[in-house]
Amino acid sequence: MDGSLDEERQRAAAVIERRPTHTAWWWERDAPIGVLHSVKECAQFAGTSDGLLLIVAGPLSDVIYQEYQAAKEAQAERYILIRGDFDELPSEVREFIRRERGSVVTRNFKNANELESLLHDALNMTAVRAMREVQLMRRRETRQRHV
Repeated sequence: MDGSLDEERQRAAAVIERRPTHTAWWWERDAPIGVLHSVKECAQFAGTSDGLLLIVAGPLSDVIYQEYQAAKEAQAERYILIRGDFDELPSEVREFIRRERGSVVTRNFKNANELESLLHDALNMTAVRAMREVQLMRRRETRQRHV
């Protein structure tokens, strides 16, 4: 939120919004003007999202950690994309990402074009996985009815 990832955030929002079923939400564009939100409100909003994209290039604020945790507890899809070299991140951020790698796939990117490509692929795979899960659920229900 310090401006160092503005281009990446704008490009990520554009990738998300090219999908007719998705809408990106970000503070600079979508928060009411003049209204400051508490950490609790930020976390509650993240907890109602279908997905949370975390673009990392340096330290993370307490608000970001709480938003991420709220999305995780709500079982939202989570994407962690790291600009640059993982080893150059602050140690607490590296540790956080190491812990999360048990439940989400992370990727490094070098530029905004690579970020767009990674996010596009991730959203496609999420959609395919969701369709497959629905199909598997239908098959289980059909088998249960015939038993």
